[in-house]
Amino acid sequence: MTTLAAAAFFALVSSLGTWQMNRADEKRERQALFDRRLAEAPLVLTGAMASAEPVMYRRVRASGHWLAERQVYIDNQIRGGRAGFHVVTPLQLEGRSEVVLVNRGWIARDRGYPDAPPVAVEPGRVEVTGLATRPPARYRELSSQTITGSVWQNLSIERYASHTGLQALPVVVLADEPARGLARVTEKPDAGVAKHVEYSLTWYALAATTLALWLAVNLKRVA
Repeated sequence: MTTLAAAAFFALVSSLGTWQMNRADEKRERQALFDRRLAEAPLVLTGAMASAEPVMYRRVRASGHWLAERQVYIDNQIRGGRAGFHVVTPLQLEGRSEVVLVNRGWIARDRGYPDAPPVAVEPGRVEVTGLATRPPARYRELSSQTITGSVWQNLSIERYASHTGLQALPVVVLADEPARGLARVTEKPDAGVAKHVEYSLTWYALAATTLALWLAVNLKRVA
């Protein structure tokens, strides 16, 4: 009975390790896709898109005008050990009703906190280039009051569109050139290969431990 249980557990954790390694291989392919996209020429955003997937981690270009009254500040953003805000401003695309949210940079909290420091918005036509990303799919709210004026605990494109009534594209552009007085926000594409490799090694380690214990017990019986 002990041998059967050990064999079943060994087979289970070994299969889980193999499954995680297969997932790592899938993520390596996705990482390679992201890396290729970074090297491509900027894609011009001209209007509505059904999904963010085709442009994720591509450099993009958009032109239009800022909607200053819809600018929001995403709180609890840490940079160099200091807490601050990401400044996110909708850019209404030229000749279109849709907007794209642009992360124009990071600014530190000041004595006015929890209010955000004012960040000016350039009038007239502008052109923006940057990296197309998505906000984190899962986030933690630090307060039940998730939106206080223009200060938000987290950014969700769907929540933003519902709150403002704007037709927002399903991506956020990290601007190559931050607004004056702001620090540039960057993000490196990470498909999550390392996580699956770590999980795989954990399962294989359990399999090896199971085998070692079985051998130790049975060799002791033989002796």
